[in-house]
Amino acid sequence: MTLADLPDPVDTPAATGDLSADEEEILALCMRGIKQFEDAWWVMGKAMANISSRRLYRKTHATFAEFARDVFKKSRPIAYEEMTSYAIGELLSARADKAFEEDSNGMSARADTPVIGKKAAGALNPITKDYGPEVSIAVHETIKNATGETVTVKALTGIVQQLPRKRDEELTQEELTARARKAAEASDQSDEPDDGALRQAVTRRTRQLADDLKRGRISRQELHDMFEVAFADSADPRVYQALVRWMKSREAEVGTP
Repeated sequence: MTLADLPDPVDTPAATGDLSADEEEILALCMRGIKQFEDAWWVMGKAMANISSRRLYRKTHATFAEFARDVFKKSRPIAYEEMTSYAIGELLSARADKAFEEDSNGMSARADTPVIGKKAAGALNPITKDYGPEVSIAVHETIKNATGETVTVKALTGIVQQLPRKRDEELTQEELTARARKAAEASDQSDEPDDGALRQAVTRRTRQLADDLKRGRISRQELHDMFEVAFADSADPRVYQALVRWMKSREAEVGTP
């Protein structure tokens, strides 16, 4: 199964009631794609886009947010971010010499085809939403060339945040990449050394969380994504308040710098 087997998402806001035979077929195809290509994030993104835009979720759920939560184990904001970024993966996979399923994790079967992973594609979403995946790829390559190395997601996010949104200032691709190059050259990609002990502790805690939730596994990325959503939730500030208490307690123990 390849991306070509999935139809393009079509908005059907008036769709109600039971799914038609065609809709059942599309839903089955989308779910097959999600299961078969669990690690190919761009296929999942396109499948989610179909289920959302065609309102296929109505077979079992009242809203796409509920469907995403129960089936994909993703919050609505995270699902929509991945639905936006799939276009980059689809575009890059089309450039590769081999069928993308043979090289799904590496994204590219050719050395001269850009390699952009899921997190990096997500960081580029503001550009993808404004100008499309082709421009996002051009900006990514510009930043990579400017830094002379593989750009970190943290640095990429910071650079993209410095670029104006189209609603504020519309730029040509050349103007946008020029600004991205300038921001990249001025950026500092240095990160703190990775704390191996902390990573091991997080892994153990994540496994415990999966056991408590009676789940097979929970990825570090899902843990990070869900923590961000919970931390930002103004309607339910318990995670935010708990973090404030933890930080105050820790600062009292070690002393605030």
